[in-house]
Amino acid sequence: MKLTLKKSLGAHDGSVWSLSVKKNEITGHPLLLASGSSDKQVKIYSLTSDNYDLYETLDSSVHRKTISSVSWRPNTLNEQLILASSSFDTTTSIWGKEPTDSDFELLALIEGHENEVKSCQWSHNGKYLATCSRDKSVWIWEADEYSEEFECVAVLQEHDQDIKNVAWHPEQLMLATSSYDDTVKIYIPYEDDWECVSSLEGHEGTVWCSAFEAGLNTDSTRLVTCSDDSTLKIWEMIHDGTDDNEGQIWEVQSQLPDYVHSRQIYSCAWNDKNGLITSTGADGKLVVYKEKGQRGSGEWDVVAELYDAHNEYEVNCVIWINENTLATAGDDGSINVWSLSD
Repeated sequence: MKLTLKKSLGAHDGSVWSLSVKKNEITGHPLLLASGSSDKQVKIYSLTSDNYDLYETLDSSVHRKTISSVSWRPNTLNEQLILASSSFDTTTSIWGKEPTDSDFELLALIEGHENEVKSCQWSHNGKYLATCSRDKSVWIWEADEYSEEFECVAVLQEHDQDIKNVAWHPEQLMLATSSYDDTVKIYIPYEDDWECVSSLEGHEGTVWCSAFEAGLNTDSTRLVTCSDDSTLKIWEMIHDGTDDNEGQIWEVQSQLPDYVHSRQIYSCAWNDKNGLITSTGADGKLVVYKEKGQRGSGEWDVVAELYDAHNEYEVNCVIWINENTLATAGDDGSINVWSLSD
């Protein structure tokens, strides 16, 4: 397979840290791409054509420091657009736009963390927003249907160090958190609270990112994680803990091919259409992996790799836009859109 650059957006005046795609709730077609940067700006691009035109730049006076993460809310009312942006200034902003509005407006400013907010993400049903911070805590917020009122329903403090990333399962209420303490924690709702049901230990360095498998009529739950140790691991839940209240049991099903990346792996993503995994990081490489044979074989091949995806700069984030299109964000301030072909 081959990776080809479709478009390079000279988007920001500083490192781009995060990307998020808004899809049509009915058709699943990608509509908008949001980006967050160290230049304190959030930019939104149209995905309805291959021009990737700038749709809007949000008010840059709201956040005082780096925008670390952006996330679109799913299942909104009446085609309303809702975007969360988290920042090193300890806050998370909620932006909204009605179909009849010309611009996004600030709907809410969420405060609570004591240090930099590193990541934010909406749950699959749009009911909850998770945020994590350098203060070693994860906060879960319940949002009203208009995204104007937020109630903190849980503060989770199982990690010993800075928390880098939060990732919801795309089809159920299950949350994975990745940390500088080399672990991933798994949380689920329990009665009126949220419970840590498993701690995934196996990486030998900071875990930067995780992504759940979805969309393939799967009969088990899997998670991919990436780390400072230059590896990606596939974890499978082999016991859900519902029968004995002993918590979930996860095992490493496979480790993706060694030595593909030579430095830290910052970002990974799992394609919900074809099961491909992609990764990128400090070495500037963009890599795509495919599972050999049947699902669960435990063997993965590198099917595409590209050096210097952002020239000599580190690449901080990669996401799937659709089945054969990816986007990457780099320290060069650009967003690159890639086509994957046979």
